[in-house]
Amino acid sequence: MRIVVLGASGNAGREVTRLLGPELAATDQLVLAGRSAERLARTAEVVTGEAQVSTNLVDAEDTEAVAAAVAGADLVIVTVSRPDLVGTLARTVLEAGADWYDTLLSGPTKLNALRELAPQIEAAGCCFVTDGGFHPGVPAALVRWAAEQVDDLVEADVLAGLRIDWKTETLADSTIEEMLDEMTSFDLMTWVDGRRQQLKWSQCPTIDFGEPIGRKLVVPMPLAEMDALPQTYPSLRRCGFYICGFGPAMDYLVLPVLMGMLKVPRLHRPAARLTRWSMARLASSPPPHRLVLRLQAQGRQAGRRCTAEVSVSGTDGYLLTAAPVVAGLRQVLHGSGRRPGLHLQAQLVAPTQFLADLADLGLAVDIATPAATS
Repeated sequence: MRIVVLGASGNAGREVTRLLGPELAATDQLVLAGRSAERLARTAEVVTGEAQVSTNLVDAEDTEAVAAAVAGADLVIVTVSRPDLVGTLARTVLEAGADWYDTLLSGPTKLNALRELAPQIEAAGCCFVTDGGFHPGVPAALVRWAAEQVDDLVEADVLAGLRIDWKTETLADSTIEEMLDEMTSFDLMTWVDGRRQQLKWSQCPTIDFGEPIGRKLVVPMPLAEMDALPQTYPSLRRCGFYICGFGPAMDYLVLPVLMGMLKVPRLHRPAARLTRWSMARLASSPPPHRLVLRLQAQGRQAGRRCTAEVSVSGTDGYLLTAAPVVAGLRQVLHGSGRRPGLHLQAQLVAPTQFLADLADLGLAVDIATPAATS
């Protein structure tokens, strides 16, 4: 098997590659593609296992270079934070007859480009997996796990708490642009009382995530992987993904300004600069750091109400992105997870095995045995 990691010179690409190496056999070829020879060499140094490793200097904007790099590939893992290039990259990978797995955020630019190609992807027999990573990538899988534990799932909220150093000095401009693209679809819409509706700020819950995160106000955030869940599980009366903010100054002062700036195309570049500045000065937290996804679910089992809870957490943001990707790849490469068409990671994976693999790959997975309630 020939696997190309496009963006292997980046932080996420390097971590995905590090975890993927031991999964491969001596007959497998692992091609590390990116713009920096020095950074590609550092990525190659962290690869263990028996796979044949090579590097290839490739700029994702150079369509011919990308086509040459992915020629003969069985799988292309895309960690390049360029949603504006996804349409071109996906067509190139599709023409090569390869599968696709990306770690980009769940923004409209990326999703629209891939959905436009969905009929061709399925017709070609290729498996394209998008929204790979932690969030997106894990929340809907947690809900699907809960649905396997009960007869009828009634409530299933996934809550994200974070206390991190955003390390803005290491973030590429393209990553900031990707975050802004995701922000353009932000609203307070979620599934409550059996219908999709917009919450007021006063209706957003406050959650105690424990130390070092503490009590945080969480707000609903749109994720494509969550959209189909109420139709998949008709018993659901409440289902959403909620995330805590960057802090009061960022949430109430900067974000409203950014939302306004994003509506004016000529202010997009200044918005990117403001994002980098404010995240470094207003959003980053000192150690200790932690990110956690917590599922709080309720349902009915044998006619009685019961709860189901699980949390997935870690302290390294890049590991939190890479571990779910490699857990998903285990199922695509070696299990029954490979199916032709366009898929969201959280909707494709088998949830119970996915959680076991996340723990095996270094994340903390805590599962509470479903319990009956009065």
